[in-house]
Amino acid sequence: MKRSIQNIPEIPLNHDSGFKKVLFNWQDVDTPCRQISIANFKSGDICEEHIHQTLDEHFYWQSGSGYYLIDENKIDFTGGDYIYVPAKSKHSIHFEQDTQCICIGIALDWKPEQ
Repeated sequence: MKRSIQNIPEIPLNHDSGFKKVLFNWQDVDTPCRQISIANFKSGDICEEHIHQTLDEHFYWQSGSGYYLIDENKIDFTGGDYIYVPAKSKHSIHFEQDTQCICIGIALDWKPEQ
């Protein structure tokens, strides 16, 4: 499989801020990786507090800055940082600058199709 980021449409994120281009999602290949996307946020955006019961999230911040609240712990990030958000963690993201990240979601309850 090969995809070019220039040919992928930008769609709104599920958490009330930002946009993403989905490079890969669970419908493409039977794998525990649910999605790989490149997301963009504007300064002042907030990803509202939420929980993923069965999904670990991995974020590599390419640019910008902001902070997470993960189970009420504040974690700052800037371009070049990696943040891991384990399943069942209450989390929100607050953006202090325009930012871009690569996000990877891994399902903990995945089972291969038979």
